[in-house]
Amino acid sequence: MRGIILAWLIGEGVIVYRSVAKNHAPPVPGALLSTSGLFILLAVLAEYQPAEYLATALAFGVDIAALLNLWGVGGAAPAPAPAPAPAGGGGGAPKTA
Repeated sequence: MRGIILAWLIGEGVIVYRSVAKNHAPPVPGALLSTSGLFILLAVLAEYQPAEYLATALAFGVDIAALLNLWGVGGAAPAPAPAPAPAGGGGGAPKTA
């Protein structure tokens, strides 16, 4: 259980740091509430003794993902460039008068 509490504190710290660094304001309560809810669910899972290690590992995994997102490592691939227009000047249906 101590591991999940530590992971929760680290996760909340990452959220607060990201919000202050980017928005120059404290985070919105919903951001803190949603992550707290996730860690509460992991703590409930950790009450089942065989799943304690799994719940703690998932909690620290969420923190690692948040840190990688904060540092800009990984994430979604950049969107591909749009295809160039055909050289014929359009390609649509011919206009009728």
